[in-house]
Amino acid sequence: MKKTVILIQTRVKSTRLPKKCLLPVEDKLLVEHVIERLKRASIPDEILMCTSTHPDDQILVEIARKNNIGWSAGSEEDVLERFLQAAEESRADVVVRTTGENPLVDPYCLDRAVQEHLESGAEYTSMDGFPAGVKAEVIDVAALKKAHHLAGNPDKSEYMTLYFKDDFFRVHSIKAEGYLQRPSYRLTVDTPEDMELIRTIYQALYQPGEIIP
Repeated sequence: MKKTVILIQTRVKSTRLPKKCLLPVEDKLLVEHVIERLKRASIPDEILMCTSTHPDDQILVEIARKNNIGWSAGSEEDVLERFLQAAEESRADVVVRTTGENPLVDPYCLDRAVQEHLESGAEYTSMDGFPAGVKAEVIDVAALKKAHHLAGNPDKSEYMTLYFKDDFFRVHSIKAEGYLQRPSYRLTVDTPEDMELIRTIYQALYQPGEIIP
């Protein structure tokens, strides 16, 4: 069985909303809500905070320890290299890419994506039609290595998924159905307005010790 590890891609550095992953939402920091939700996924074997060696990001390592998950600190600029280092350190065969600004990531749809990825023999699996901020991506580590080679320019590796196309990889997608099919909805945090919406949602629906379904 392939070992599957969730990587939470996050850094303190951000431009439009400084230190957004550390902002408080109800009783936790934004990134701690991400961790809490990802712990509800049952198929992946491990969760790692995937951050950089920059001194400002050391606080994310402490948050990982506090919340009883692993961590890996790698390249500041080359995100693909950072992912590969985390995969090597955790001996992962498959990684699930999530980010620290998505406090409504869906652990149950993530499980479905991982299951279909493993069953289909895909190298890359996406979630299509879901709201922004709910989704995750599933990637074979061998394919990640190939993408890193294709990327060439480390400055562009933040946009790693651009390299996962049918021309180069076996790709699969799970499709949103019913009420989950809301591709125009935005439930991620990148701006002060996004943060205001997330806080409003949490204020209305969040119960400590539970996750918003």
